[in-house]
Amino acid sequence: MNIRLLCVLGLVTVLAATGCVERRVFERIGLVVALGYDKGSGSLLSGTSVMYTLDKESGHRATILANQAYTTKKLREDQNRKSSKKLMLGQLRVVLYEEAIARDGLIDLVDSLIRDPSIGTKIYLGISTEKSADLLQYPYRSISNIGTYLYDTIKQNVLEGQIISPTLHEFLRDYYSVGKDPVLPVFVRKGETIASEKAALFQSDKLVGMLSDSDAAYLKLIRNRFKTSTFELKLDKNKLEPYLSENNADRREHIHTVVRIVDTKQGIRLTDREKPAYELNMKLKFVLEEISAGINLTESEVTRTIEKLVTDEFTKKMESVLAKMTELKTDPVGFGEIYRQSLRGGKLTKSGWHDKMSSMSVDVHLNMELLRTGVVE
Repeated sequence: MNIRLLCVLGLVTVLAATGCVERRVFERIGLVVALGYDKGSGSLLSGTSVMYTLDKESGHRATILANQAYTTKKLREDQNRKSSKKLMLGQLRVVLYEEAIARDGLIDLVDSLIRDPSIGTKIYLGISTEKSADLLQYPYRSISNIGTYLYDTIKQNVLEGQIISPTLHEFLRDYYSVGKDPVLPVFVRKGETIASEKAALFQSDKLVGMLSDSDAAYLKLIRNRFKTSTFELKLDKNKLEPYLSENNADRREHIHTVVRIVDTKQGIRLTDREKPAYELNMKLKFVLEEISAGINLTESEVTRTIEKLVTDEFTKKMESVLAKMTELKTDPVGFGEIYRQSLRGGKLTKSGWHDKMSSMSVDVHLNMELLRTGVVE
């Protein structure tokens, strides 16, 4: 019995000591949850780290560290010297890059992340239209941890199909894939919050243009990587006039509607290897979530008319997005991967594909079906 008691007391002592040691360890380290990279003076690189610490007096606390150097390694070494805590990157959640840096090329900066074994490949990357330091250092009244806030915001929007997933793994996969280019969300500060308003298009690792959020939604659809997504459209009122409710007194030329895509099947086929030319075929099922006029959808003729109008709008929007891709010579869809598969030996370079894109054409063929008909007011 005495031996058993001594064992229990010894175990309790060890656990208590371990807890104290663990707490003291956490009090000595600073967890970097967000990084920002901007252009510094001359050819210097400016770095900002958001460090999250456990303080025995004030609890959890966020600290901003900023400096300039020529390399990311030197940035972190200098920041470590400025900090009373040892900086650890194991909890890094988000890395932001200033637009000006992204236009010069990101691969060296992104490679520095993958070379650090403590950083996971599921962290999110993003572009800031302003200095990322300004976005990260702003004293938000309702955001205590900007790194976690950005991570949760991106994750929620990815799950809801609002933005294209921008993980480190996905950026590197698309960068190293011959015949495909990366896409990243663009963040701006809106008062006390941060929002994604555009999608940055890359040619290899260089930012070459942007799509509005509404156009980026069609890009997601073409890429066939979404769970569900909504689109706001303007429909020609004259085409729907015979089917409008009698009490509809709206004098506007267009009827506004919100369409939710609930199912999609997509196929891309190379039809001419020399040009190159493609055929994009998609079958889409959608529901009307909202419409700015009373209309009876129980008649098949009405349903067919709306399906045609929605199909025409979607086709026009997709063709516009594809035309911009061709103009910028960027391929976030992966047309080049399909082209490479048609070549003997699959020999194709990234620069060679970007040159061929100037003559690329895509014929869009959509088959859209309206579900859940009824009377919509």
